[in-house]
Amino acid sequence: MFRTSPGFACLFTIANAVTLFAGLQLACQQTSPQALYDQAGKALDAGDWAQAIKLYEKVVQERPDSIEGRVNLGVALAQAGHFSEAEQQYRQVLSKDPVNEMARLNLALALYKRAEFATARNEFDALQKSHPANRQAFYLLADCDLRLGKFKEAIALAEPAYKADPDDQALEYILGTALIQDGQTEKGATVIDRMMRTGNSAVAGVLMGAAQLAAGNFEAATTSLRKALDVDPNIPGAWTIYGRALSKSGEREQAQKALRHALEADPNDFDACLHLGAMLRRAGDTNGAEPFLRHALMIRPNSAAAQYQIGALEASTGHLDEARVSLEELVKQWPDFQEAHVQLAMIYARLHRVDDRAREQKIVQSLMDKARANGPQPPSDQ
Repeated sequence: MFRTSPGFACLFTIANAVTLFAGLQLACQQTSPQALYDQAGKALDAGDWAQAIKLYEKVVQERPDSIEGRVNLGVALAQAGHFSEAEQQYRQVLSKDPVNEMARLNLALALYKRAEFATARNEFDALQKSHPANRQAFYLLADCDLRLGKFKEAIALAEPAYKADPDDQALEYILGTALIQDGQTEKGATVIDRMMRTGNSAVAGVLMGAAQLAAGNFEAATTSLRKALDVDPNIPGAWTIYGRALSKSGEREQAQKALRHALEADPNDFDACLHLGAMLRRAGDTNGAEPFLRHALMIRPNSAAAQYQIGALEASTGHLDEARVSLEELVKQWPDFQEAHVQLAMIYARLHRVDDRAREQKIVQSLMDKARANGPQPPSDQ
């Protein structure tokens, strides 16, 4: 989160920031009690969020139209973890000044911190349109697309920018990740090859491991990812992919450790939540699985995999009607989701709905016949 303060512009590297924040400082001196504002700024700089909130609340009480006071109050609230209250302050600023760069950025970051990635994406997108030079907003806009599973959108955003600036390693990783997740492995391999040539071997190893995992080459994926993590254990998303590869290789205990490690670094990692929750559910630890699976569904409400895992969890805990409703809705949207039909058949059997069970069994058989006719397919993570 960012606030207005003397000297802040030299730390804030986004283009055109100096002019913007210098203007806010002048407004502050003209419209806010300087001593009070200075005290609030010192409290914020010292990390005393409670005192900063108290003082900035006094600032905005005395000057309700103070844009800089409300922005900084929002920063203090967000730093204290009060993201909803911070959001209110930023939205009040934007109602008066819709193109205020700092308020829009901090609003988007508050939403992002709450894992409200769809709403945060809208704010980052609006910021990009009003301030196209804001690189941080661009990166986080693309990251929201990745977190939401909108890989084609991430590619459409990152690919032109990467062509214009192929030395941007953040863009390179975003684009490579999106291409591999979208199944465009040949184009993803081109990005990996360039990373190798330019010396970015650890990140290239992560992308290579992701591609190998997608192709079902689990042993090679595990090896590639382990080598990459030995070089740099802090590559975003690497521990999650490594955990998935270990799981597919049958090393479940190590897989759980890797996924928990991933969630320590990023509690809002959808794949880590989903796969750790699924592993715990299959192991019979439904209490341990539930918070991870529900958080995964919160991050991506439209995810078939997350919806399926919740339905399977409800079935495992004996909530058969809830599970039936969840899975019936799921197969309406994804009628070829074989595992969901298998679960439904078992649920109907437990509910003594013989005809419904028979119908689901026929659907499962039909999908199995179709799969055999189509030949081997990449492994499913559902």
